[in-house]
Amino acid sequence: MRAYLIFFTLQLPAAIACTQQNAPMEWADFRARVLAFHPLSRQADLYPDEARAGLLRAKGGFDPKVYADLSGKNFKDKTYYQYGEAGVKWPLWLGLELKGNFNQASGTFLNPESSLPQAGQAAAGISWTLGQGLLMDERRYQLRQGRIGLEQGDAERSLFLNDLLLEAAKTYWNWVVTGNVLEVYEEALRQAQIRHEALLESFRQGDKPAIDTLETFIQVQNRRLDTNFAQIDRQNAALALNNFLWSDNGLPLSPAQIPPTPSLPVAGASYTDLPDTETLLQAARARHPEIRLYQVKQAMLDLELQWKREKRKPVLDLNYHFLGNGWQFFPTAGDEGFGVLANNVKWGVQFSYPLPNRKARGDWQITQIKIAQTDLQFQQKKMEIENKVRQYRNELANLSAQIELFRAVTENYRILLDAENEKFRFGESSVFLINTREQRWLDARVKYLKLLSEFQKTAAGLQWAAGSLQ
Repeated sequence: MRAYLIFFTLQLPAAIACTQQNAPMEWADFRARVLAFHPLSRQADLYPDEARAGLLRAKGGFDPKVYADLSGKNFKDKTYYQYGEAGVKWPLWLGLELKGNFNQASGTFLNPESSLPQAGQAAAGISWTLGQGLLMDERRYQLRQGRIGLEQGDAERSLFLNDLLLEAAKTYWNWVVTGNVLEVYEEALRQAQIRHEALLESFRQGDKPAIDTLETFIQVQNRRLDTNFAQIDRQNAALALNNFLWSDNGLPLSPAQIPPTPSLPVAGASYTDLPDTETLLQAARARHPEIRLYQVKQAMLDLELQWKREKRKPVLDLNYHFLGNGWQFFPTAGDEGFGVLANNVKWGVQFSYPLPNRKARGDWQITQIKIAQTDLQFQQKKMEIENKVRQYRNELANLSAQIELFRAVTENYRILLDAENEKFRFGESSVFLINTREQRWLDARVKYLKLLSEFQKTAAGLQWAAGSLQ
């Protein structure tokens, strides 16, 4: 059909010369540009970055810590005391913490407990949590949260992009169909003008009555109105599309930079070769962002339950430090063998346990309830996602059938219009009948294009429902 072969003659006013030099923007190109440059797409990329930063912060709980503390008192030319301590602490796995430090003390009024050798005293030892905190402590809890958070950040990014691309797809295919509809009306206007000029010439030569020229002139006016409305729809659709078009330097594209509209594919396997429902459902169960987020939430709650279970245990902490004379830890030849293990040490044991332990038990029960609630919500969400996939699949199948039907209807209307034109050429028809045939063909053609656009939107919606549009 000639309507399939016409060129684009209308863009935004400032873009006419520019767009004719560019290639049409296909869906794959538009999608890639949205993913690469749209601000919301860049925002989505920050979710994994934030998760990695959270993991880095959690790892900081195992960083060795250097510290120093110096204090003293001088009054009326007397040094009452001076204390100094510097050292390092290094938390390890399984509740262990290594500690090494060096202490100095001097002064007239030292606390006897704080008295140290004249050369100072080095100390090295461990602190070990043997009760609450042995299998899980705050540092390990946060570290495991950070690792789970990596999956959460990736799922949040996928969910964000999935929703963004659905809106982008709807806007894109609306832009495409308005451009294609405008082409149809422009071609119809051109044909109406040609017909009107031909009738005028026939009237001047006395072959046709004047009333026929009025009929064709009214048709030209109607076609011009249709074209004007289509131009407004095309311009508004281009403005909506412009919201999704950004450059690599973070600036929106100007209307003059919007590429030409591609033609809607009018035939092919893309409208009949529909995706298998079970394949889509399996894909949704495996990688849908919302399902992944619920799985992350379950993993977080399972981890929280381990932590709350650990907090039900009694506190039992042990610390044991070797003490040196200056930097010398082990005895000299004149000392008693291994007396340093019993005499030159500093040790302590701490134990506590609230007898009813209601706070820890209550926290543990609350987490169990959260897990049960999340499991129920997860079941409901999976059902909603699967039904949404089935709904879009049904709509796609229905649109596929309608497209096949309307393709035949449009072709038949075109056959009737061509036949009426042929009869008119031999004087066996009228301008009124030609206009009537043409209007029906135009209506069918426009509806057919809108069905093609709805099919593409629904296909995008089906991928969105399966969680794989991003």
